[in-house]
Amino acid sequence: MKTRTIAVVSFALACGACDSDLSFVPPIPDTFVIQAFLFTGEPVTAVSVTGVLPIDADSTEVPELISDAQITLIRNGIRYNLVPTVDEPGQYDYPGANLTIAAGDVFQLEVTYGDRSATAETVVPSPPTGLLMSADSLLVPEFGGGPGGRGGGGGGGGGGGASLAAAVVARWSNPASELHFVVIDNVELDPLILPTTEIFSRFAARIVQQPTAADSSTVTLLTLTHFGSHRLKLYRINDEYADLYEGLNQDSRDLNEPPSNIHGALGVFSAFSADSAFFTVR
Repeated sequence: MKTRTIAVVSFALACGACDSDLSFVPPIPDTFVIQAFLFTGEPVTAVSVTGVLPIDADSTEVPELISDAQITLIRNGIRYNLVPTVDEPGQYDYPGANLTIAAGDVFQLEVTYGDRSATAETVVPSPPTGLLMSADSLLVPEFGGGPGGRGGGGGGGGGGGASLAAAVVARWSNPASELHFVVIDNVELDPLILPTTEIFSRFAARIVQQPTAADSSTVTLLTLTHFGSHRLKLYRINDEYADLYEGLNQDSRDLNEPPSNIHGALGVFSAFSADSAFFTVR
């Protein structure tokens, strides 16, 4: 989950912050940056704390990774203490099995580092609705013999009622034009690389699409790397994340930084709900 989160929300939360009306606030020298994300039905692993970079920092500089902060999630008055993630500096996770994330949950976040403390709150959104796939299989043309059916659930030309296509379209209900994003994973244990991508890919790639206010997303063979079963996961984005994403598109001449819902520090605390659908590349 940490990998996905970083890929999706690799935002430059560095210098400065915004108050509620997005007016410019000078950066606080000893502040820190929090990125904390909760996903329904998944363990809490997507939490990081870093330092900030000065506005004149060199492009090769990276922020300090902070691994000795005290981080607590609170729900209904019950406190869940996070711990540093092993071998991943600056990352934190919840080690227990008694914390589940569900739609409608209200979470508070408390972070203490040195003599500074920060707090935030988020509400887990309801999951997306109406997710449907236009087809359940993508058919790969044979290039000099093909893979002989391996990794594609038996090949066989789409028997058993399967619908084969050159592309599949995921559609969902989105009358309010809310932001969603799509993550696609190959879920085979030993997937076979597509002949069109064999020289480029050695791993079953994860595809993370940009957030969109649309109600559909098209998946083509050109965006995939392996045969076999794939899970398409559609995430509904919470308001804090939506504000942050939209803030990145502002004109830099406005002297505004991306919004922050962290009180006492910088960053974002948000939550996501998802629905899943599956398709096969044969």
